[in-house]
Amino acid sequence: MNNILIALLLLLSGVCMAQSAESISQQQLLVNQMSQAPYTIVDVRSPEEFAAGHIKGAINIPFNEIDSNQDKLLALTEQPLVVYCRSGRRAGIFIEALSEKGYSLKHLAGDIQKWQENSLPLVKE
Repeated sequence: MNNILIALLLLLSGVCMAQSAESISQQQLLVNQMSQAPYTIVDVRSPEEFAAGHIKGAINIPFNEIDSNQDKLLALTEQPLVVYCRSGRRAGIFIEALSEKGYSLKHLAGDIQKWQENSLPLVKE
């Protein structure tokens, strides 16, 4: 029983940490993308999901490939990053890993699911 409670607490603490990053709405992101200093958008889904449709201007750094993308990430240390995935779990893991390294991170509220529900545009590459 204690092991189950410990596992549950660990799981919930990860969710809470993921939500510690500031949230940005779809509308705020759209306005920002038209500004003189747009945020860098990071899609942390798989390359296949990214290719099927992503937010215009987003770069793909899968949440489980942080180590193999260090060069790409080092170039982004000085700019705010908006992170999203499908539903928030992978974005939370990514945000937790990079916030420990001093990155300025925002989490797209509702992730790609909410983006699609609002019929906002996606691009395919």
